[in-house]
Order: sequence, then C-alpha cells, then structure tokens
Amino acid sequence: MNKQKMIIGGVILLSVVVLAVFLGKVFVKSQKSGTESILPTEVVEKPIPTIDSSVNVSLTKSADGKEISLIVAGIPKGTKSVDYELSYDTEKQGIQGVIGTIKIDGEKSLEKQLTLGTCSSGTCVYHKVTGPIKLNLRFSGEYGEKTFEKEVSL
Repeated sequence: MNKQKMIIGGVILLSVVVLAVFLGKVFVKSQKSGTESILPTEVVEKPIPTIDSSVNVSLTKSADGKEISLIVAGIPKGTKSVDYELSYDTEKQGIQGVIGTIKIDGEKSLEKQLTLGTCSSGTCVYHKVTGPIKLNLRFSGEYGEKTFEKEVSL
C-alpha cells in the first residue's frame, strides 16, 4: 500500500511539474506578446514644406485700425484653398486671433479683409493690437500642403 501511495504521489507530482512548466511557458509567451502590443507606436509627422519664395504675402492695416487686408500674390498653380491664422496681443483682451479658409479656383492672387475684433448680432468689439501680428498660412492643393509664416509689425 505504501508503494502504491508513492507511485500515485509521484504521478501527481510529475503532473503538477509538467503543468507548471506548460503554464509558465504560456505565461512568458503571453507576457512577451502583451509587452509588444501595449508599447505605443511612435508616429513621426513629416514637417510641411515652406511655400516657394515666388509667393508674396503682405498685411495692410486700415486707417482706423479695425481691419487688416491679407494680400497674397503668386498663388501656386493647383492650389485649392488657403487656411489663414493671425494671432496678436491686445491692450485689454490678451492674445487674440483670426482664423479661416479661403477657397481658390484658379486665381493667382487674393485679397481678404479681416476684422481685428469680434462681431455678434451687429455689434463689434475691436481689438487694439499691441505688437506684431503673427501670420500663418497653409496652402493646400494638387501638390499637397505648404506653409508660410511671417511676423508683421504694423
């Protein structure tokens, strides 16, 4: 009987060891694959190229200082739109800005009047700009995207 208990105990012990080795391998394998899958993948964004120097951009302030004209000449062939972003510091409201998109349909130049302030329900609050205006343009078209940046003191 003792011999029979030893054989049964040995079989149970061997089964436990085999099961532990098997579960250990499965655990290690899942840890390796889990580690690989939870690591963040690094997304590398390519910088957007700068627009060609043949494009001329200027800002002109109105006499009363309430509006500004954005003038772009030499728009590249194939341009579909120009996104604009102007940011500036003001006397009382802190940093403010103007954003928008201009659709292009074959034009070689554009002029856009922009209000330096906010208007709602027919009432406008104009900003008193104190310092340079930062201008960012993004040209989009058949060629992809290109940018233009400039800081203008008016």
